[in-house]
Amino acid sequence: MNFKNQEGNQSSVPTNSEGMCFKIAPDDQKQAWEIADRHSNTITRYQAYLNWLTVKTLLPWFEAWAQEEGLPAPEIWPPAKQLVQSLELVNGTAIELNSTRFILIPMDEIESDFLDVPQEWVDHPNWLGDYYLPIIVSLDGDEDDCWIQIPGFGTHKQVKTEGNYDKNTRTYGLEMTDLIPDLTVMEITRGLQVQEPILSLPPLSEVEAKKWVEILGNPSIYSPRLQGEISFETWAALLDNQEWRQHLCDRRMGKNPDVVSHQPLQELRQWLHPVMEEGLAAISGVWQQFEALFVPPTPVAVRGKRETIQAIAPVIRLLQPDELEQTRRHAAGVLGELGFGNSEAIAALTQLLHTARDEETRWQAALSLGKISPGHPQAGIRKARYLDWGMSLQGHSVALIVAIMPKSDDKLGIHLQVQPTSSGKLPPHLKLSVLSASEETIREAESRGDRTGEGQDNLIQLRFSPPPGTHFRVRVSLKESSITEDFIA
Repeated sequence: MNFKNQEGNQSSVPTNSEGMCFKIAPDDQKQAWEIADRHSNTITRYQAYLNWLTVKTLLPWFEAWAQEEGLPAPEIWPPAKQLVQSLELVNGTAIELNSTRFILIPMDEIESDFLDVPQEWVDHPNWLGDYYLPIIVSLDGDEDDCWIQIPGFGTHKQVKTEGNYDKNTRTYGLEMTDLIPDLTVMEITRGLQVQEPILSLPPLSEVEAKKWVEILGNPSIYSPRLQGEISFETWAALLDNQEWRQHLCDRRMGKNPDVVSHQPLQELRQWLHPVMEEGLAAISGVWQQFEALFVPPTPVAVRGKRETIQAIAPVIRLLQPDELEQTRRHAAGVLGELGFGNSEAIAALTQLLHTARDEETRWQAALSLGKISPGHPQAGIRKARYLDWGMSLQGHSVALIVAIMPKSDDKLGIHLQVQPTSSGKLPPHLKLSVLSASEETIREAESRGDRTGEGQDNLIQLRFSPPPGTHFRVRVSLKESSITEDFIA
């Protein structure tokens, strides 16, 4: 392959004795900007613009290389349809030539002292390349006098072992003077082992992935890959799934259609029966026990069996009718943590269901009874799931919580809540609605905002008791986006 400047371009393109230079076509500049303009912020748009210019300008060169050596046509990686997603999240593109991957890292001409390679291209086992090429893009001239220069290259092994890793930017940096300036070395060494071994990625559950998509989908976060709350390993596993990556980019770029859950219609009375394989819910990302998503703020101390039994009696005494209702409610919650299988605790909570003076206390008694005596005819249960099915929640991670308890008239008491999965407030004007099967609004609650536009509420909730067998819908909505789930009472 002729690793020299393109013929006919020497008069208008700077020359380099060993690197290569290419003119950028004016039409490519216009097309690249039209594509890049859809990204979420100014920095990402300009970065994507440079990448599209790089691909459009250099792909013909790789095609000529493949043709000269009788190789299959080179391919862009990720494929062009997915490139918008990756460029929203990570700088750089790749071109694959007969199983050899070239990582192209574009940079502005004035920032060309170092090759800074994002960690994804080095430590992600499905993203790493063989050769890394800095692409210096000069746009200072007239429209017909802009150009791209390749001053040299480095191998994966060189970037990984010799590059200076910066944990703040999550990049591997090499000085330009450390690169191999003679591009013909790539032709000679292509097919040899130039990669350093890389560890595989840890598994990432669908529940955790949806949580991070919700958080990092906030377009006000300029670079989600640099958020310190997410480890690189988790971030890399998130990128590895095309569907999750698509959802994340859709959020950041304002593509948030209304979503109806594809989960089967939930028959709430079935929730009251113990399920031996409850852990399967956490794996599949469907409705889970409330405690699987919300860690208690103060974990109960580990006790021995005898010590636990001794602690139950004084707690039961706090359930007496002459105690403050708040005290009785708190004691009922404690019994739900201590009294599993204890007949005295079960009897005390059952009695509280009939003597409690307010609805909050009865709910706590029923839910605690469900914890210590699953399947009890008066036990309640509470389940939750992330609201992360393609809906933008302005960077907030929230969950829908559904609690049920049997009532004396064969109805179910139903308690709906929406609340953040961590500390913080709900976004203002988030609506929780109960609808009939024909979409008629039955009940509705809405979160409030303060004068600055920040949220005021840490939850919104609704309670109702529909007749047995009622089909109803629960909808959570924010602006033009909504999530809908179907239930049978």
